[in-house]
Amino acid sequence: MELAVLDKITAGGSFLHRLDGRVKTGLFLSAIVVAVILHHWYLVASLWLATLVLFHTMHLPWRILILRLSIPFSVAWLVCLDLLFTNGSHPLLAIYLGPISLIAYREGLQLGILIVLRIVAAVTLGSLLSFSTSMIEILETMRLYKMPGLIVDLAAMMYRYTFILEETARNMRRSQLSRMGDSVTWLQQARDTGKVAGHLLTKSLDRSTRIYKAMLARGYDENSTGTAFFNSPVPKAERQVGFLITALLVVSVILDAIV
Repeated sequence: MELAVLDKITAGGSFLHRLDGRVKTGLFLSAIVVAVILHHWYLVASLWLATLVLFHTMHLPWRILILRLSIPFSVAWLVCLDLLFTNGSHPLLAIYLGPISLIAYREGLQLGILIVLRIVAAVTLGSLLSFSTSMIEILETMRLYKMPGLIVDLAAMMYRYTFILEETARNMRRSQLSRMGDSVTWLQQARDTGKVAGHLLTKSLDRSTRIYKAMLARGYDENSTGTAFFNSPVPKAERQVGFLITALLVVSVILDAIV
């Protein structure tokens, strides 16, 4: 996703967009942890459905979310299939392929569905956070949560220069195509793609070294503190929203433990 498109998405006018970034970041990260630790599939499914409702209120095309979910969803189903035939003691069905027999177990199916729901719920929550909150707000919130400054600075640089690397790779690919790079054999195309990737990594390493030296020359120190990004306290109404959602998350964890 290009930087301009991402900035346009995070600048929407829905309730989730207007909610304070400090509240959103804490709530979504907490919800991801809750989604991962819940043991009952219907609680995880309820959390996922709630995130889908929130996404609907943002008035964004569903295609964006589906693309975000496509890769983790496909991996999750592979895990589900593996658990289906390898985990459990109560057979559901048997598949005979000549001398080979595959037995599906009820416990494996239950655990596989739970893991699929955990993955898609966590990815959806992370996607909603990135769609509704600018990266600078997320990183500065993590700084308020006492995350080490070096990690925050590295994350900020990785985020910023990922788009530069993407643009550089796109330009190199266009140059390759303009020289009839797609008219050769498949093996030659794979070799050329490897060369482009290697050259891109070399340029990235060289550029990162120059940037780090420039930062040191300007007095960079991982322990230094700059101007505070958030200059006002969290509004009372948004604090109340945060407390309410936090209470719901706590209740879901308690229900998961006692049911």
